[in-house]
Amino acid sequence: MQREELPCDILFVGAGPACLAGAIHLMDRVTEAGGEAPTIFVIEKGSEVGAHQLSGAVLDPIALDELIPAWREDPSFPLEHFVEREEMVYLTATNWLVAPWIPPELHNEGKPVVALGKFVKWLAAQAEARGVTILPGFAGTDVLWEGDRVVGVRTGDKGTDSHGAPRDNFEPGVDIKAKVTIVGEGPRGHLARRIIQRRGLDAESQPMVYSIGVKEVLELPPGTLKDGFVAHTLGYPLDAHTYGGSFLYAMADDKVCIGLLVGLDCADPRMDAQAMLQQLKAHPYVRGIIGKGKVVKYGAKAVTIGGWSSIPELATDGAMLVGDSASFLNPMRIKGIHLSMKSGMLAAAAAFAALKADDFSATTLRAYPEALKASWVRTEMEPSKNMHANFHQGFAAGMVKTGLQWLVGPGSATAPMAPDHRRMEPLASFDAKGRRPNEAPTYDGTYLLDKLTDVYHSGTKHDEHQPAHLKIVDTDICATICREQYGNPCTRFCPAQVYNMIPNEKTGRAEMQVDFSNCVHCKTCDIRDPYQVITWVPPEGGNGPEYGIL
Repeated sequence: MQREELPCDILFVGAGPACLAGAIHLMDRVTEAGGEAPTIFVIEKGSEVGAHQLSGAVLDPIALDELIPAWREDPSFPLEHFVEREEMVYLTATNWLVAPWIPPELHNEGKPVVALGKFVKWLAAQAEARGVTILPGFAGTDVLWEGDRVVGVRTGDKGTDSHGAPRDNFEPGVDIKAKVTIVGEGPRGHLARRIIQRRGLDAESQPMVYSIGVKEVLELPPGTLKDGFVAHTLGYPLDAHTYGGSFLYAMADDKVCIGLLVGLDCADPRMDAQAMLQQLKAHPYVRGIIGKGKVVKYGAKAVTIGGWSSIPELATDGAMLVGDSASFLNPMRIKGIHLSMKSGMLAAAAAFAALKADDFSATTLRAYPEALKASWVRTEMEPSKNMHANFHQGFAAGMVKTGLQWLVGPGSATAPMAPDHRRMEPLASFDAKGRRPNEAPTYDGTYLLDKLTDVYHSGTKHDEHQPAHLKIVDTDICATICREQYGNPCTRFCPAQVYNMIPNEKTGRAEMQVDFSNCVHCKTCDIRDPYQVITWVPPEGGNGPEYGIL
């Protein structure tokens, strides 16, 4: 097939905080130096910038202060609140305990609360004002190579039928050729994974590990939360063996964001994060704060929690990795936007130097990871490098280990980690331990929602004529050994009810049905499937959730 080629100097993949900050910083460096401006493209698989950015975050402004120092004086900045009041709470099934002291890493007073969709829209406007070209609706599906050098990205075809054949509205993808490709697609990045695997960039790092984050935005009666309130919780609905916690942020216009993080190394094959979020909202502590609210938005995404020890080699010939695609999140602080932004800025500085030298080899681009190691990113992230591994023996042991490392430092040793799917236990061995699931609340359709109603609030849409973007190598595994050993865990851990086992009269057994139109692009299935037979690939550009400005 003849494809259009679109040349540029620097290509950023993904219009999230990392790539947009990088594009802004690069253009600022060019302006300071003078001379001809390079051609910079940012491609984004969502229908618009912000469509796939999940709502609500307490932002550490350290990177933003470096990038755009006058943001506080900008009337267009999308501020929800500054944090004025915060709590850290331990929940039991029926009661709670408010911590008398909040660790410095979780102290947020004075920091801005932003809706991430609005924030990246604002960053995109800053980038476009500097001459950056942003192309929403373009999903990167393949890496373009010359030998082992990355030379750009191919975007996905549009208008194909379920077998991949062209329909009347067919539009072939384009080959975007670039001197440097900076990949920041978010967690479990499709292109990032291909680059990492082909170039062996993870040979010296721990595996990337993840939580599933499920979030809702609720609309509250006027005046319910009058100030910038933030709460973080530990405990219920998680058991003592599952890593995670929850967060609650007051937003502008009488809205609130509540979310739950559940480690995808959870041993329980019946883990269902969306159902657990409803259990959390039914808890008297949470219900007492937001119980009069109505859900208006829902979403889910994987969250990188491996931290410093999971960051791979960040540069190879023609390409660099930034943001969540490279595990830039501090699991101790549950924060990553500022780290992602700084990674994008440092990658942009290396790209600028490469343009000046007309040398785009790994040798030149390694200025980026070298600068990163000398920056405040390492100072912040390295002390929590063993944070996730500390909790492999349960909550109590994890708190003790993390507390000791907070006091004396983590030492030079890096605790080993394994891919998340290896830690799921078969039903028989898990049930033999006598653990009991939390009681499900009664759904009311407004405050407590079943999964499909929540998916409706995600706004997710896919052209159902296209090939399924969730590829199962062998569905016979689903109908046989996975059903027998694990009870088809994908039917529960998927937060969008994509996977369903449907009785088949011809075969006499339940068969897998993939309702990919429900998918919210969280990639949980790709990560947690115990047999690793599911692969998430990008659907047509512009498809997926529509989180918008909420």
